[in-house]
Amino acid sequence: MNPTEIKQVLSELGGTANKGLGQHFLIDKMTLSTIVDEAEIEAGDRVLEVGPGLGVLTGALIEKGATVEAIERDRRFVGYLGNKLPKHLKVTQADAAKFDWDTIVGKGKWKFVSNLPYSMTSLALRKALYGKNPPTNLVVLIQREVAERILARDQKHSLVSLMVAFASHETQLVRRVAAGAFFPPPKVESAVLRVSPMSHKERLAVWGIDTEKVMAVAKLGFAHPRKFLSSNLGQKADTWLITATTLGLNPKARAEDLRPEDWVRLTLSLSLGQK
Repeated sequence: MNPTEIKQVLSELGGTANKGLGQHFLIDKMTLSTIVDEAEIEAGDRVLEVGPGLGVLTGALIEKGATVEAIERDRRFVGYLGNKLPKHLKVTQADAAKFDWDTIVGKGKWKFVSNLPYSMTSLALRKALYGKNPPTNLVVLIQREVAERILARDQKHSLVSLMVAFASHETQLVRRVAAGAFFPPPKVESAVLRVSPMSHKERLAVWGIDTEKVMAVAKLGFAHPRKFLSSNLGQKADTWLITATTLGLNPKARAEDLRPEDWVRLTLSLSLGQK
């Protein structure tokens, strides 16, 4: 769809793009093709899409043979999508941030493909990767800055980069996307991010620990990012010096300085110390 067509449909539906819901409709065909290609859709695939909007990505996924189950918060689009794509699409009207995705995903294989509202990127990734049944593939269009933070290209980690690292085999920024690829254009650049998720069994085999336990410690560590890690974890100076030295960590490290494997060793160390 081009901007003129989008304006017309929105007008017929009685409004404009809802900025509060982060509605920026994809109009760039190259980016659309990239998302669908990276999703590696095969006939019969089940796809969960959050925020389908006017169904541009939805239609492309269905054309490749997917059955799409979508969560759409804006009531205006639910009926529109049902009429536009009556086959191979089921739309649930709900706030995806509050809705239980497991009720849609169930136990079978599925893929997560979405042009995500920027405001719920981190939560959406967590709900997908840490649900009862993680997807076999995850491709999302998100804010470029967040995508780069997830990849930790400057070697500084964040909670979201750790969360994804602990639940994935590989993460790749596939394509940068200019603001002009959307209507209305956002104020920032975007990026197509692909994640190859791990199953719960694979995570345990790779890390040797329930990564939810590691993330719980990391959350404490990032409570005040500019403070030293020892302070956030409530460690006494002498005890922390021994722990840090044993683990090969800088006693004055901040949470962002630790790699995923450091957090695993630290969590195991703290857990042993509590016994």
